[in-house]
Amino acid sequence: EFGKQWYQRRVRVMTGKYPSRLGLNHMTIYKGQPYGLWTNQTLISDYMAAAGYAVHGVGKWHLGYCSWDHTPCSRGFDSFYGYYNGHEAYYTKMNGEGYDFRHDIREKDGSINSTVVWSANTTYSSYLYADRATKVISTHDKSKPLFLYFPIQSVHSPQEVPQEYKDMYGDSIRSDFRKSLLAMVTALDDAAGAVVTALKEADMWQDTIFIFFSDNGGPLAKNIGQTNYPLRGGKYSYWEGGIRSASFLHSPLLPTGGTINQELFHVTDWLPTLTHIAHCGIEENPGCTGPDLGDIDGVNQWPAVAGLSPSNRTEFLVNIDQKLGNAALRMGPWKLFEGPPGDGRWSPPYNLDEEQSTDDLTPSDDPTPSDDVTPSQENEVEGEEAPKIQLFDVESDPCETREVSKKNPEVVKEMLERLEYHKSRAVWPINRGTDPASNPENFRGAWTPWLETC
Repeated sequence: EFGKQWYQRRVRVMTGKYPSRLGLNHMTIYKGQPYGLWTNQTLISDYMAAAGYAVHGVGKWHLGYCSWDHTPCSRGFDSFYGYYNGHEAYYTKMNGEGYDFRHDIREKDGSINSTVVWSANTTYSSYLYADRATKVISTHDKSKPLFLYFPIQSVHSPQEVPQEYKDMYGDSIRSDFRKSLLAMVTALDDAAGAVVTALKEADMWQDTIFIFFSDNGGPLAKNIGQTNYPLRGGKYSYWEGGIRSASFLHSPLLPTGGTINQELFHVTDWLPTLTHIAHCGIEENPGCTGPDLGDIDGVNQWPAVAGLSPSNRTEFLVNIDQKLGNAALRMGPWKLFEGPPGDGRWSPPYNLDEEQSTDDLTPSDDPTPSDDVTPSQENEVEGEEAPKIQLFDVESDPCETREVSKKNPEVVKEMLERLEYHKSRAVWPINRGTDPASNPENFRGAWTPWLETC
């Protein structure tokens, strides 16, 4: 199974570092596994707390919980409301054999008051998260700034959503899987809207920077109703359909608005960007350098985000996975694959004008002819015949239809040399198997930290 972007992207957001430098670059943390994001790492929550912010988390943690030191309220958060694992049912809050839903509070003496919220069972999760987020905002002491981290559960398997959201789409969507997925997105929209409304009612919106982004593209699978059209690949792969996600930033503090920013930006950039703003403000302030972030991979991108200057970034490492024997690097317009980059099929578009079943959304080995995707004789379809090294110009060919390594040997040489540098900084993945001592039966049926250290 391929690497898990959703978990690795959390590592990047929280640390500003590539996961390969931390041994968190292969697969994901599953329930009951005795490891997590190293406790010697300073997270964005720690930096924001040091800048005087109230720091709260709502939603999904998924960075390890083998010990209490790995949980949010030991990592800079004043409170956390949600679940520790990577996924669970939206209503029952069950992950396998255990319940996973908590409200954690860090007390003034640094101790953690953690409560399993059994009453959350049967209530749809986005309702709970919206209620908690709005309460954090409405009760916030405005004498200090607020950092709200809101990694909501939606949209993720399993496909569960209140009927009222499905009914909004009537007969316009014929596939029940597609209708359910869109209904889940609408529930997510409502939760995000509740946050915006709460900020406005609290008279905080005018000073807010609101950032929205996804962790990965949708998986290439039948019976889930999603499509990454026109991009190639999906979740679990290094293709654009797996790693390029929709995002936006809204703020009354932006000097310009309503623009599309095409500058190169990586998710590791959020930590240095936001910590710089927290310490130095949004105005140009050459005398302020912000906190010492050490040797991170992210860069401060506020000038680029605000449209004041080009991006400070020219490359980013997609990933290195020593166990799977693959890696991917973006440099300028180029993206290079070394080893198998994962399922490289293309998603078809969803056609609202014709009867279309979920089976019609089955990914194809050929790109769908359109204005955006034109089949090419140079296509290299993923599989046994795929070359070890592949190169794409993702600026002119974002759908990755033309493999051009043979035409650009100097680019390949330069990128392979740069990839070797990143490999020299990578450590072997630290994945471990499930620890039987983590069994929820030992903790009244709830997934709970079970080790003193790990």
